[in-house]
Amino acid sequence: MLHDDRWPRCPRLLPGESLSSWFARTAVANGLRPVELFRIVQPGGDRIPRDLDRYADDPLLYLLADRTGMDRDALVQATFRHWAGTVFAHDDGLNKLPWLPPAGRVGGRRCFGQQFCPWCLNADAAPYLRLNWRLSFVTVCPIHQRLLLDRCPVCNEPFSVLRMDRVQDMRCPSCAADLRHCTADTPPVDVVPVQQDLQRVIGQGWWTLGLHGPVYSFAALDILAVLVRLLAGGPHAHALRTWVGEQAPNLAVPPEAVPRARDGALQTPRARSVVIAMAHWLMGEWPKRLIEGARAMGMTSTDLWKRPKEQYPFAFADVVEWHLKAPHKDSNRDEMAAAKAILMRQGKPTTHRNLVALCGIKLSAMSDLADAASENAAPWGKGRYWKLDGVSPEVKEAARRAAHRAGEGVGPWLDGLLRRELGMPARKTPYACQSADTFADEFISGCAG
Repeated sequence: MLHDDRWPRCPRLLPGESLSSWFARTAVANGLRPVELFRIVQPGGDRIPRDLDRYADDPLLYLLADRTGMDRDALVQATFRHWAGTVFAHDDGLNKLPWLPPAGRVGGRRCFGQQFCPWCLNADAAPYLRLNWRLSFVTVCPIHQRLLLDRCPVCNEPFSVLRMDRVQDMRCPSCAADLRHCTADTPPVDVVPVQQDLQRVIGQGWWTLGLHGPVYSFAALDILAVLVRLLAGGPHAHALRTWVGEQAPNLAVPPEAVPRARDGALQTPRARSVVIAMAHWLMGEWPKRLIEGARAMGMTSTDLWKRPKEQYPFAFADVVEWHLKAPHKDSNRDEMAAAKAILMRQGKPTTHRNLVALCGIKLSAMSDLADAASENAAPWGKGRYWKLDGVSPEVKEAARRAAHRAGEGVGPWLDGLLRRELGMPARKTPYACQSADTFADEFISGCAG
């Protein structure tokens, strides 16, 4: 008699399912939690499994295929390798993937890379996670036309299926809220056609960008990620979004709809839906719109290049080099040092404001040479992004953390908090009904699933 090493219950992969979702369902089908099954198949490994959608290696996939009877190639296609050569060129497992952020907790940090649609989960006979939900440019469910969720709407913790106890209920591992019964807002802009176009680009493997011709899809998506970062944060983000809204009124949104972030992948699905749609619009008629927008904002190559230009796709570097290259400027530190000496001789504080008033222009060297406005103030450029007279530093830090947990900027979050405390009406915008991107049924009315 042949010895059969297969596990007692081996569920099949469902259409479009991710490996992490299938692994969790397999564990529960055999009476185990996902972390317990992981310790069996990877003895001596991490206590909490790493993101299997990205880090499942060949030995693990061979073992899973052998124990479940699943085809190994099908398991590979349920991981990020499904997009190798289309969404990214290659994955060394060390660097960030622009459109595939980590999920759960990584190095003690909360990561919101796992998105889900509660209506899809509620409609599934066996709830499961789709691999496409891991793509950060996918922000809206094409079936239900609602924003995806990227965190528990009750406790704001990231969702990780590998930390769950009962996958069939799809409950938050942190607070046990049933995620199938949550809801989310409609998107602020129509982003479904954008998602469909990006899926088409991935499917065919290239994106035609004007005179630069067909560009590999992973290179074109790298350009899109650069534009998303420009729209999400930085000194020109607000003005650039305003300019895009003026050129394309269907993309115009209130400023508070997009909290500032250094990286678009760190934003909530609602904010990402806006900046991705705007970045996609900028790539239209390539490179005409990008050049016009950059020139209207006074942006040059120094604003667009944050790493060596050879690390950018040629279609982007060529446009910046030929059309937006900043003129050469001599060092102005000596000039600012002389201006500082003049202020000192006049008995005036050598603050950033006084240096600007004396020189009649803002120069980068001022930020390094200017002194603090008072003894208790931080040096210029070293303070917080917001202040309120009389508020202690520890309260500011607590407010910043609370706003971050809610997925909002400090300004909009604080405005909503003060309005509720003072009994003032919410702002009359489509986004004033919620302070975060997600909320549970009991916290909203008039929004049926």
